Amino acid sequence: MQRISTDMIIGFFFADKDLDRIVDKEFELASTHLGGPHAYTGRPLGQAHAPHRINAGQFRRRLALLRTVLREHGVDEDIIERWIDHDQRLLSVVTDGRDCLT
Repeated sequence: MQRISTDMIIGFFFADKDLDRIVDKEFELASTHLGGPHAYTGRPLGQAHAPHRINAGQFRRRLALLRTVLREHGVDEDIIERWIDHDQRLLSVVTDGRDCLT
């Protein structure tokens, strides 16, 4: 979360947010879609992200940072690809439909 919350492109989304709660919900979501033992208990993703007006470029930035961090922690490439593929399918749920240039 440190890398994302201080990132010059998307870090502003996390100012004054409960980062520990965000980490917990990210963990639950990953566990759920990767077959782990924890269920996601947060709000529906569209509802949780709608107030933030996240565009596609900002969404892709988060995926790039996630991929980098997972590799730095030695996560198997197969798991990284499953995780990124899952999150990429959430583009229309999490973003407001704009690309970064509009």
